Amino acid sequence: MNTVVPGQMHTPMVETRLAGQRAGGDIEALLAARQARIPLGFMGDGRDTANAALFLASDEARFITGTELVVDGGMTARCD
Repeated sequence: MNTVVPGQMHTPMVETRLAGQRAGGDIEALLAARQARIPLGFMGDGRDTANAALFLASDEARFITGTELVVDGGMTARCD
């Protein structure tokens, strides 16, 4: 069994819920703070997670098993 482990993704929930809870409703401030923590400099979205799952379901991944495919723009590779 394989798993896809998404990181901080840009979703409608980020803008509607998290901005209100963590940034006083300031969506731009929330997005900037989240993006600053991602080495690639931008948040992924549902397509990035879906593409990872599609890869694992494809013939190209036929010999891959027991792995976690982290889709997080490099956040887990940071050392701070």
